[in-house]
Amino acid sequence: MVAPILPGRPGNLTTEQEARLQELWTVTLRVFGVQAPDRPEDVEDQLQPGSGTATPDKKAKKKNSMFRRHKEDNGGGASADQNDKYGQGKDFQQVLATQDPEKLRNAFWSMVKHDHPDGLLLRFLRARKWDVHNALVMLIATMNWRMKEQLVDDDIMKNGEGQAVADSFSSKAAVKREAEDFLAQLRLGKSFLHGTDREGRPMCVDYAPVKFMIKCFEANYPESLGPTLKFLAGKLIAVGVWNIIKGWLDPVVASKVHFTKNLEELERFVEKSHIIKELGGDDPYEYHYVEPKAGEDEKMSDESTRQQLVDERARIVKEYEKITQEWIGDSQNRATLQERRNDLAERLRSGYWQLDPYVRARSLYDRVGLIQGGVIQYYGEPPHAPKDPAAVPHNGPPSTEHRADDVD
Repeated sequence: MVAPILPGRPGNLTTEQEARLQELWTVTLRVFGVQAPDRPEDVEDQLQPGSGTATPDKKAKKKNSMFRRHKEDNGGGASADQNDKYGQGKDFQQVLATQDPEKLRNAFWSMVKHDHPDGLLLRFLRARKWDVHNALVMLIATMNWRMKEQLVDDDIMKNGEGQAVADSFSSKAAVKREAEDFLAQLRLGKSFLHGTDREGRPMCVDYAPVKFMIKCFEANYPESLGPTLKFLAGKLIAVGVWNIIKGWLDPVVASKVHFTKNLEELERFVEKSHIIKELGGDDPYEYHYVEPKAGEDEKMSDESTRQQLVDERARIVKEYEKITQEWIGDSQNRATLQERRNDLAERLRSGYWQLDPYVRARSLYDRVGLIQGGVIQYYGEPPHAPKDPAAVPHNGPPSTEHRADDVD
């Protein structure tokens, strides 16, 4: 059974939402240096909230400025994000002044992975209530976070658990200690993915404090956090503590946090058959960490094949950007151009899973068969990995397709 497309996602947009998406694509491509404006200063002008105070001559050249339109829609008020508690606006200005546009572009397409590119931009728009400027600020700040702070693609995805095992034998005390601590967390199973809730969303069982997790999702993976369930199992929690935690969060994010005191309340969100026995359910699953295997990342040493796949993906990306510019500017053929964009997005999705073993170190979830070439296998015996990931059927149990709201 194919799940219905939720509002505000690719394939289910209102006319106004599609217009906002086109506006965000326009300015995003300009930031990436893909669509150069008439003048260098135009980029700076268009990226400022409440722009539109240019001279009549400039107005004529920038009559389609999204931020001037936004200002007019809101009675001339600035489009500053009143909830920028993570300082993303400041990061945004600094990144524009110092960062190479091509690096930002590469970071974006690296984050896309198997997602529909529209799906990624739409998450930022929904998280910022369809405010294009604030969505762009959040997007660019996230790209910077991935490149400069967490090194998501250059370290975490590339090196993975296997590198941690190697580092645990390092002669450098700090490197050795960090690797040993990381592996200890994995072996203890303080946090792990298993199963789905009543809406088919993946579940993370996390015994650690939730502040870091929620901050990561709210600031850098917008619209990707489902309900967060705090299962008390009869234990007491101070109301004052939760009142403090709520202060960290956007009200929409805070509304997704639910405290459940018993199994009956937990079953409102998760079927009993999907609740692990440790929490009173019927699922016999027990966490067990499977150690990295020798040679599991050998494809990452095949530079020739990796480069061929990377080059092919780059060609598709370039074509997608070109068609997207046409889709924005050609209202008469928009439906046809959208079909071409969707075809290219599918090529990016299937192509990613061919590239995946050459750029991503294997993890626990590969070793236990949960990740199967783009299909997630939570329950039952894992099937053999398909030869052609693009041919795998999606959305049918027990396998789960990655949706536009999933994250890497």
